[in-house]
Amino acid sequence: MKDLKTQIQSVVDIYKSGNLKEAELLSKKLITKNPKIVFLYNLLGLIFMGQKKIDQAKKCYEKGIKIDPSFGMIYNNLGLLFFKNKTTDNIKKAENFYKKSISLDRKIPEPHNNLGSLYDYLYKVEDAIDCYKKAIDINPKLSYAHHNLGAAYVSIGKFNEA
Repeated sequence: MKDLKTQIQSVVDIYKSGNLKEAELLSKKLITKNPKIVFLYNLLGLIFMGQKKIDQAKKCYEKGIKIDPSFGMIYNNLGLLFFKNKTTDNIKKAENFYKKSISLDRKIPEPHNNLGSLYDYLYKVEDAIDCYKKAIDINPKLSYAHHNLGAAYVSIGKFNEA
């Protein structure tokens, strides 16, 4: 198991470095050897998203959900996938996925921040502010949430709060 964790961390590092082709190749190899590890499907979905391979990312996330429907972060990433293509139907799907992610794991800040961004997009600024605050409560170092919170306050003229 320790070797697997080392291999996964290596792929995460390669992904973060921007070498998405290599990260994709290595992730696929790890999935072949470890087809029941949901984190790998989530990671490969992120890699596909980074390469704008949206359909492949969606399929990857869906496979991950079949393996472990309680893995909250994968729903957050599905929400991001739908939110990037802002149709009315996709906005609703994104909102539902963010909420599902939050319901499964209230300790991850990203779905709160992303739900806030969705509400901000829908001009539901007060709801957005609540979401950003929840994200910051969970992780005070999440810079995106601080930035988004400040921008939301500016948009409603609350400059001191911003």
